[in-house]
Amino acid sequence: MEAYKRRQRISAAFKRTFTDAQPQIDRIPAYLFTGQCNAQLVGASIRDWLLDPDIFVKAQVAAYERYKPDILLMMWDLLTDVEAIGNELKFPEDSLCISTKLALEDKTKLSSLTLPDPNKDGRLPGYLEALAATKKIITDSIISAVIAGPWTIALGLRGATELIMDAIKDPDYVHELMQFCTQASIRFAEAIIPLGVGLGYSEAPASCSLISPKMYRAFVFPYHKQIVDHFKAKQVGLGLHICGYADPILEDMVKTGVTNISIDAPTDLAKAVAAARGKAVLIGNLDTNLFFTGSRDEMKQAIINCIDKAPRDSGYILASGCEVPAIAPPEKIDWFNALVDELGRYN
Repeated sequence: MEAYKRRQRISAAFKRTFTDAQPQIDRIPAYLFTGQCNAQLVGASIRDWLLDPDIFVKAQVAAYERYKPDILLMMWDLLTDVEAIGNELKFPEDSLCISTKLALEDKTKLSSLTLPDPNKDGRLPGYLEALAATKKIITDSIISAVIAGPWTIALGLRGATELIMDAIKDPDYVHELMQFCTQASIRFAEAIIPLGVGLGYSEAPASCSLISPKMYRAFVFPYHKQIVDHFKAKQVGLGLHICGYADPILEDMVKTGVTNISIDAPTDLAKAVAAARGKAVLIGNLDTNLFFTGSRDEMKQAIINCIDKAPRDSGYILASGCEVPAIAPPEKIDWFNALVDELGRYN
């Protein structure tokens, strides 16, 4: 019955049926963005978790068995695409990988880049294998992939400062780069969708914490819309996650046509509810710092605040605003689950 409820909770969010007339929906749907912190559940380093798809699967299954999220998010890292395209990466023992050489340090090399093959290049095949393996093991809940969006790929290939300066001084170049990265994003998604999992794009550097709303609308929104329209024609829904502060572009995120938008703690939840209500499922907003430095009482109050700001018919799913820190104690994630059961009941 509990496994049935996990699926029903998510279905209710997408159908906006959080009402007293739905007694089978016992509580608000909820899950956390647990990625690298899952490695500690199987005694693995983050390096091994990133480089060995089998360890990644083992950690994800361990997280599911312990935390029982309503959605199991398959959060690996967001440099798989740029690595497959030509970046060189470094893999520290206990932190996420970083680029040590960018494929577009010389911007003129764009014309020489080729779109990666998700079934052959870099760690992309490993991610596909991990999705398929996890989906086979966990049959009683929703599995959802998360991959880099085109702006994240572009920034990874070119560098943040360089890309923003290009947008100011050489906008035609940025549009050319974004079209390339959009095709890369579409190609990877097309390899994932047949696996029967959910799919969302992560665009952390597209937030107004880094770029202006004007820059988002000029260089990012058109390509988000292009991707959504591409898959909408195939009757495939997509999610969009933007970290940081996104208040000025909330309506733009919804206008992309995605089925759900995911927001971080700096974004105003009430404003996000107003922008998304009746148009897209809303996910997130819980501060990830609570899972490292926060007390149980602070987490409890934060959960109450989120629930109070999101009416039942708003299609809201309670979740962390971004990825839970790698060193978050599992006990604090246990707090979250216990508090959701305590505070999120509908009857």
